[in-house]
Amino acid sequence: MGLLIRLLLTLLLAAWLPEALAAQVAFVLSDDSKAFQESAETAATELRNAGHRVETFILKGNDPPPAFTSHALIVTFGSRAAQVLNNTSPRSLLLHTLLPRSAYERLPTRFEDNRKVSAVFIDQPVGRQLELLRIALPDWPRAAVLTSRDSTDLGRQFQQQAKDRRLRLHTEQVNDNGDVYPALLRLLAEPSVLIATPDSSLFNNRSIPNILLTAYHQHSPVMGFSPAYVKAGALLALYSTPTQLGQQTGEMARQGLSTGSFQPPSAPRHFRVGVNSYVARALGLNLDDETSLTDKLERSEGSP
Repeated sequence: MGLLIRLLLTLLLAAWLPEALAAQVAFVLSDDSKAFQESAETAATELRNAGHRVETFILKGNDPPPAFTSHALIVTFGSRAAQVLNNTSPRSLLLHTLLPRSAYERLPTRFEDNRKVSAVFIDQPVGRQLELLRIALPDWPRAAVLTSRDSTDLGRQFQQQAKDRRLRLHTEQVNDNGDVYPALLRLLAEPSVLIATPDSSLFNNRSIPNILLTAYHQHSPVMGFSPAYVKAGALLALYSTPTQLGQQTGEMARQGLSTGSFQPPSAPRHFRVGVNSYVARALGLNLDDETSLTDKLERSEGSP
């Protein structure tokens, strides 16, 4: 009789436990762009496979977001959603993804203040970007970074890590939107690899065509941070796909739900390299193909 009771209790516990551990999760997208939706679907699959329930919301105009009082975790996709949800100070776990580090650092509440808040950045680590330059263009003599007030610290990181690698890297700060062109001419007076950064005050849909054209006229290749740069005329791009970022976000979200707090914000773990072979030929450069460069960069980091 005692054995039968213990068996029944075990079966009841097994049936009850998954439901008890299942959490309600809200995904909040800055807009309905394909990148956000692709990343969100990948992250949602990771959480649903762990037994959690996921609802997706898309911000529209100036409408306030729902209260999310019953959600154990909120995941924001993009800078706008991060700003809106961070300002509401939800009591839930809060994970930001697909945003630049500079946008995260402007948020009023961060991991440094509350371990229930963290992020997955779109920015590639500075060291990874410099390592790609070393691998792809070992004979190129100089690199350059354009900064604004929002990316001053990033410029310092590039300077320090380039110095550690004995690379020649120069920076030029832009204090006003009208100063971009003259600052770029000064920066590229000597041909350099221009490293584009996710600083939207400098690199945006309006400015990118002119920046690429100016760099080309100065015989300076550009390394961007998305496939769109390669299509627009950059020589190289180092980026993570929405699916790669979504997988990392899902894993971090699952860990947060399991422990009740997050690990520190993280850069992308997985990445790809894009190459514009037409620009390479026009500049007289002989580059490895995209797969070879990606493999070499992964090996340099000890990735499988």
